[in-house]
Amino acid sequence: MNAFLNKPAKRIITALTCSLFMLAFSNASATTILAMDIDKVVADAEFVFEGAVINSETRQDSNSGIISTYVTFQINDVIKGDYSGESVELKFMGGVFNGQIVQVSGMRIPEMAEQGIYFVESMSRDLINPLIGWSQGHFIIVDDNGTRRISTAGNQPVLEVEAVSSIPRSIKKPLSTVEGNTDIAAGVMTETSPIMIERALSVEEFKSRIADLLAN
Repeated sequence: MNAFLNKPAKRIITALTCSLFMLAFSNASATTILAMDIDKVVADAEFVFEGAVINSETRQDSNSGIISTYVTFQINDVIKGDYSGESVELKFMGGVFNGQIVQVSGMRIPEMAEQGIYFVESMSRDLINPLIGWSQGHFIIVDDNGTRRISTAGNQPVLEVEAVSSIPRSIKKPLSTVEGNTDIAAGVMTETSPIMIERALSVEEFKSRIADLLAN
């Protein structure tokens, strides 16, 4: 049957398929992904950097009709990976384009002027969310009276980061699924209230913990 469809018809069908795919995401109560250990987040991320959002632009793919938000980050420090550019653009599925709103449940797209530490799963693969483990690879930098401190994507101050790979499997919590926009990796200890940000690790302390994980 496809042989008898002209190109415009094929494009319409493709767009409808993509629209239905995105609608399924937007209507779901939550997007579930695999829970991760912070050890695995660090080990499996291709690129880890400290940066700040300097541009955000929503575009629609002319072939598939998929709407995505392209976020440009100024790179302030490369923590892991081989990247020499001063900025990097990452694509997140969803956004607002010409009056169309596409929301992927569980997705938190970095906002303009946001500063953070980002664990990128792949620099070449086309992913729904380029950050590994979604919220598990997304940390926000908060200014606490002149001290830059670390919070999770869900606004929970990060108190400590510890390796969990050495925990015996017999007592280790089994892997499960989590919601993409608020959950954190095992080994990341947090305070539930955002107002307790003064207890959080500083940016340098957090990066030191990540360097220790990379070294072991």
